[in-house]
Amino acid sequence: MILKVNSNDGTMMTVITVMELKAMVIVAYTRKKRVTEMTQQQHGKSRVIHVEVGVSFLNSDRSEHGSKNDEGTKSDVDSSPHWEETNNKNESYSGMACSRMRFGEVVAVVVCVVVGVVEGGGGAVLVEGGYEGLLVTISPSLPEDRAAEIIDGVKTALTDTSEVLYKATRGRAFFRDVKILLPKTWTNTSYDEAARNENFEDGAFRVDSANPVYGVQPYTVQPGGCGVEGTFIHLTPTYLTDDAEAAWWGPRGKTLVHEWAKLRWGVFDEFGYPNDPAFPLFYWDTTITADGITHEVTPNYCADTDLTGELRDVSIKDSCSFGSDGLPDSNCRFFPDDVQAAASSLMGYYYLSSIEEFCDGGADESFLHDPYVPHRHNLMCAGRSVWDVMRTHSDFNGNRLERSNYTIPDFTVLQQEEAKFALVLDYSGSMSGERIEKLQRTAQRWILHEVSNGSSVAIIEFSSSARRTADLTEINDSTRQQLASKVSTITGGGTSIGSGLLMAVNDEYVLKDKKNGVILLVTDGEETTDPMISDAMPEVIASGVRVVTVAFGKDADPTLESVAESTDGKTYFVLDEDDGGMLDDAFLGALTYQPSDTLSNINVKIHEYEYIGKDTNCSALFHVDASVGRNMQFRLDTNGPNHVTSAPYLVSPSAVVVDGAVLDSALNMWTIDVSMAEEGEWMWAVEVSGNENYYIRVGVTAQSRDPQGSPILTRAWMSAGSEGVNASASPVVIYAKVSQGSRPVVGAKVRAYVSQPDSTAAAVELDLLDNGQGADTQAGDGIYTRYYTNYTSTGRYAVKAQVWDDGSAYINNGFTTSRMNPGLAAAFLRHRRSLPSNPIDTPSYCCGSVVPFDPSQATPTGTFTRQATGGSFQVTEIPSSGSDLFPPSRVTDLQVESVESSALNLTWTATGDDMDAGTVYGYEIRVSRNRSQMMENFDDAGEETLVLSLSDSRNYSDLLVEAGTQVVLYLSLSEELQPNTPYFVTLRAEDGAGNKSPVSNAALAILEPSGTSTGPKQLTGWAVTLIVLSTVAVVGALLVIVIKGKSH
Repeated sequence: MILKVNSNDGTMMTVITVMELKAMVIVAYTRKKRVTEMTQQQHGKSRVIHVEVGVSFLNSDRSEHGSKNDEGTKSDVDSSPHWEETNNKNESYSGMACSRMRFGEVVAVVVCVVVGVVEGGGGAVLVEGGYEGLLVTISPSLPEDRAAEIIDGVKTALTDTSEVLYKATRGRAFFRDVKILLPKTWTNTSYDEAARNENFEDGAFRVDSANPVYGVQPYTVQPGGCGVEGTFIHLTPTYLTDDAEAAWWGPRGKTLVHEWAKLRWGVFDEFGYPNDPAFPLFYWDTTITADGITHEVTPNYCADTDLTGELRDVSIKDSCSFGSDGLPDSNCRFFPDDVQAAASSLMGYYYLSSIEEFCDGGADESFLHDPYVPHRHNLMCAGRSVWDVMRTHSDFNGNRLERSNYTIPDFTVLQQEEAKFALVLDYSGSMSGERIEKLQRTAQRWILHEVSNGSSVAIIEFSSSARRTADLTEINDSTRQQLASKVSTITGGGTSIGSGLLMAVNDEYVLKDKKNGVILLVTDGEETTDPMISDAMPEVIASGVRVVTVAFGKDADPTLESVAESTDGKTYFVLDEDDGGMLDDAFLGALTYQPSDTLSNINVKIHEYEYIGKDTNCSALFHVDASVGRNMQFRLDTNGPNHVTSAPYLVSPSAVVVDGAVLDSALNMWTIDVSMAEEGEWMWAVEVSGNENYYIRVGVTAQSRDPQGSPILTRAWMSAGSEGVNASASPVVIYAKVSQGSRPVVGAKVRAYVSQPDSTAAAVELDLLDNGQGADTQAGDGIYTRYYTNYTSTGRYAVKAQVWDDGSAYINNGFTTSRMNPGLAAAFLRHRRSLPSNPIDTPSYCCGSVVPFDPSQATPTGTFTRQATGGSFQVTEIPSSGSDLFPPSRVTDLQVESVESSALNLTWTATGDDMDAGTVYGYEIRVSRNRSQMMENFDDAGEETLVLSLSDSRNYSDLLVEAGTQVVLYLSLSEELQPNTPYFVTLRAEDGAGNKSPVSNAALAILEPSGTSTGPKQLTGWAVTLIVLSTVAVVGALLVIVIKGKSH
């Protein structure tokens, strides 16, 4: 992409590429910290709704001042479609502002602020209103014989999407430049040019096989919270090529704008889901008038005006039945009419022809947002409108578009290139001894056994200066040994990291002008000699290479994370006390930039073991699960040449001894290969010297048992990425995804191990949860999550995840047509006239707070183990000793299980003292007929609404349980509930320091006219009865609830 850069008087000065422009943003560093920060000016004001209340939750009909329909403060940004024409007229958005600066020990560098260029998720850069470099990737698992129709389908769909996007953003964004990346395995498909450094995992849109949970439906992976960019949008070949199938979900352009909004701006669906406990299809809408409080059953959606339509039972194609709560039953759907007056929202019923806008929270009522509707966006974003969230994104925060009616993207088809690696290794004096020996062993093992044939490797050593010890060489069986021999152990001199980086990108025998270049930078110290990192970064960024940084020891240069961040690389941290496993993980992490292979050919680590001690006979058990077994390899390595006194061997589940271990004497590594490993429990055994100065490390890998299938895989990462973290301001979120192909694995045990900067401290263990609470945004999606709040000091923290089955893990294979609710999502994403004659065949729309699960279709994983390295993150500031800065997380799954005339049976997942960790100090629970009163003014809702005070909750120790535990609370009331009257229950948690959680979701309670209930009878002597379930039981209970809902 070419960008014109103009002077202040409008005359063109020069023409540069975006990559060159990006390289001009030079970050200055001191030796101790990053000294420049990028700031964003917030345009506009937050809308604040003030509600004064004085309404009894039982019988009062007094009105409140300032209901939910009151106008809020008018935003200074984009309250009309012509915002960009009426604001910031004096600002220049086509030039650069540059200044020369001197920071401490760093000599003068140029810091350029590029105006009008915004980079965000999915690889796209917004330049003067057009997204550049938007990447669509195609999975190597797809057959090449469909290449032409898939490519044509992508072009058609994104052309339509660009036009809809332009209208939806009020003329401020469209797709200008789209790249389509073909897998390396597609050898007979024509393409425009070789890819620079793109790979499958970079795609904003990823075309892959169908996820059986979603089927053909496009969906966005969103593990983060409100305003946090998603991971990718999943598309299937069928969706792109079959117009009839795609039509189920609405026009492609609108459907994909709906998904793009989730991916790019971190917004969520504004409608309900069938049988969803948090986001129902219908809800009781509360209206406050001068005559009192009124309630009306309303479909769950966001629109600027009421939609017209009808309610229909999709199982019998007749009128709907209503439940005891006054709401339509599970078979009822709202079918909007084709012709509507509404213009918003594209996050709601976006498929309607009149819908072209997102809901807005500004004073302009044209697209007004209702913050109290119980859909996912309101819950995740605390009632803020979609546009309110979008305005905080850098795409719209001060950027301007010269209006144009041309929205057709330019498409470029790329072919993925083999990876070219440059090992840039620190050979300064501080690397001498054990460090350089570990580095040599690891690098040699990586070259000899890990790098794929076809990739290329070069070696650069740096100390006070850099030297190339091996030219870029293609890896094959005849070159591996020669390359490995170039990794020496001779050290000495200072540390000039910049010299190594510059040689890697400027040397024609290394990565100069090479495609898919990757630098693996390993260093243990801070820079002492020019050129510095800051001197090298403009050329490194301009070259397009990625940099994977490995901080060897706690004294490694503090700017390494920024090097990885600015090149879309990765960061790793290796403790000095580590025997080499962490260093191995870092080298293996760089291999993800090799061209993607089919999942069946990925080597999956299924077992790890390390031992140092006096025992001379070592052995351990490991399990080969049903998803793997082909090309199993056992490896045992040691740092002592004579430490292994008798070759290792294996014993299969059927008691067959497998020996014949092969020794690589240069690496002190033994290997045993098994072409097809028997499923079940294996054992390995070896005899060693008992010398405590030596270790053994064992690793077992295997490929998918079925050559056409997929193994169970695990991936770990953190929200911090490569940036420095101020832990006083925001905790880091740790994620681990467990899946078989695209199918989520649910009910697994997932534990993160976080190594601390103090190498003598034991790793902190943190159980990750997939329960939809706290840091986890959706239950049952196979992404296990938790906040990390245990910081001992500033420095680098390394993360690793381990996954295993404890008897409750299943592979979610979706659910069959015969078991789904008839016409499960007909009303959402298609016109009435598109409904099939037999509604039972209507596909289901997925997914809300919980991913549906059908045990009759699910596959038990059986016993399995997996490990995944998440890399590292650097903490620059931690809370002061004794402080408690983090409040409890919000409870989002509060439910009323049953209602009696003077009692409620409540359930929720316990929140924590610090976010979703620890135990809260106490809870407050309120009940009111006025939903908005509860959500906006919890403290001022009045004593009459308080049914459990904070102090009273402290009297029930069983209520104060570990975060993640399911709580069932039987709550007696001092006043009787009125029959057939909606009440809303909310709670708020508080920690010992007085930090309060946000108010929970509002749970509905309605007493049947008879006053009877299926809930437990009222107990005497106590106002509150508590039943606490363990976390394991919660998973089982959740699954049962979901399936019971599905079978109705």
